[in-house]
Amino acid sequence: MGTNCSTSPKTVDCLYDIASNAGVAPDASLDASLASLLSLNSSWALEQQYSTLQRGMTQSQRFDFNRDLRTLFRGNTTVSYGGVGVVALALSVLFEMLAHHQTTGLGSSSPEARLPPPDPIRRMFGTDAGSDISSIASELLKQIPGAANDHDKMAALLESYEGKLQSKLLELYERMVSLERTAVSSAGVKQWMNGAALHIHTFLHWKRLTNSSAEEVLSLQYLHRVEPLLKTYREYLLRKVKVYPALNPGSSGLLIVEPLRNVTHGVHHKACERRAIQQALVERFLSDQNLQRGKQFFQSSHEHHDDLMAQQRHFQLSML
Repeated sequence: MGTNCSTSPKTVDCLYDIASNAGVAPDASLDASLASLLSLNSSWALEQQYSTLQRGMTQSQRFDFNRDLRTLFRGNTTVSYGGVGVVALALSVLFEMLAHHQTTGLGSSSPEARLPPPDPIRRMFGTDAGSDISSIASELLKQIPGAANDHDKMAALLESYEGKLQSKLLELYERMVSLERTAVSSAGVKQWMNGAALHIHTFLHWKRLTNSSAEEVLSLQYLHRVEPLLKTYREYLLRKVKVYPALNPGSSGLLIVEPLRNVTHGVHHKACERRAIQQALVERFLSDQNLQRGKQFFQSSHEHHDDLMAQQRHFQLSML
């Protein structure tokens, strides 16, 4: 009789949990907060964040938080197009950083005081030394608040960074889907996915300020590119994910997810189960990332282009 080499869902679940708990599970997804702020609901999403952050502060902290914001905006309490797309995203990053500063000052006894400062850029764009997209996004989002109330300055800023994003996104995409596929990785796909979303709305706001009748082109381009990229990414994970069993009690097995992303484990399984386990893990990694969110984002941005272009919502600073 042949050896039974079917693997159990429990084995896959255990290995998946080990990878997740060790922080080596792949993440190439479109960031949920970025997607909500680059949408028709951007104003609501930003208002919710602004209110939630203030509710977590003392009255003194709220006063200082809003004072710092008014200083940044040169005494203005209204931010032009602050509730719209890329400006809303930039304000969200600013609010998160300033709120952390206010609630973790010297002498603070709150649990948050012991936490490291938030890094929303890294959370949204990940880290990939092989691409400049994350650093370009960081530069852009840091400069937007200071330029928001100056129409010409903002238009020039957006035009400049739209060009930078377009160039780097195309370069990264071509390196990931080329025959050599030298750049494909979870980090690379994540930077491209979130960078493309940012690029669409950087271009959109630039045209909103300078030529609101401009035709929609970017979302459709990215929509056409995302499927080949996700296919390449799936093939990449199928090649890279490797499982080596713990051979006996007291020994450790090894789970390799990607280069330099691995974890030891104590899960026992037969050597002949490896292929089935690896494939099941890849499918689990892919499904739990909800990579279709990126495709849906590009589809929605294309279908609702006119409504997005028509957004006019400014943002009003107000202390709770």
